[in-house]
Amino acid sequence: MIDGGTAHRLRLLFSGLFAQTLEKSVPKGDGMRSRNRGWPERVPRPKLAKLSKEELQRLHARAKQFVEGSVILRELVEEVRLARGRFYLWRAPEDMMARITPLGRRSMLLETPRRNSWTEHKRGQLATVLKTVESDTRGTFHGLGLLVAKKRGATPSAQEVLHRDLKIPVRILAEPGYWYSMHRKPLIAEVNDTKDRALVRFVAHGMSDFFQGTCVYAQREGEWGCYTVKPSASETIATAEAWLSKRDWEAWG
Repeated sequence: MIDGGTAHRLRLLFSGLFAQTLEKSVPKGDGMRSRNRGWPERVPRPKLAKLSKEELQRLHARAKQFVEGSVILRELVEEVRLARGRFYLWRAPEDMMARITPLGRRSMLLETPRRNSWTEHKRGQLATVLKTVESDTRGTFHGLGLLVAKKRGATPSAQEVLHRDLKIPVRILAEPGYWYSMHRKPLIAEVNDTKDRALVRFVAHGMSDFFQGTCVYAQREGEWGCYTVKPSASETIATAEAWLSKRDWEAWG
């Protein structure tokens, strides 16, 4: 029979031995990691390089020149802004397309905003990350990259036909931005004889579903516009136009 005093001394002995064993099993400075075992370590954010004012201004000028020379970006980017050592591409004052962070004189980080954080897309020289923005075909930035793709002998994309043959401006082609961001592919369903109307379906194939949306590109009073149409009215240009006319050309959705 063990009395109370002996039991107390044994508890102290075993607790001391356990503490020594635990201390040996955990590397110094790793206590927090042991308590969060199984959780991935947080990847540190890339650090902004501290470039001189002159270097930043030179890179800013190059970025603006690239955008102004791009068939796509000069129509979609309203401003290339230099702020706090980074470069921002803005579609509109409240609509950011991308952020470029200098990691060094010849290394840039391309990101897009996502909720309260940023999503990385590319690292490389300034021209490299800007070309990534320009050539986007997945809707990350705009989805119109096929307009600048050079593939000899390839069948023209729907975007190329709409822009080259129907003369639809890039900014109008880009209006179904949500569908592009969902990786839907535009397919021309119909073009009228006067080439001032085009019915275009945006499709995507999933594992078990087929997604589709339809819009009409229409030239009215000399100006092109993009008008989404509800599925039941999207069979032909005629049915879509009749439905839009009843709504005074107010798009669906």
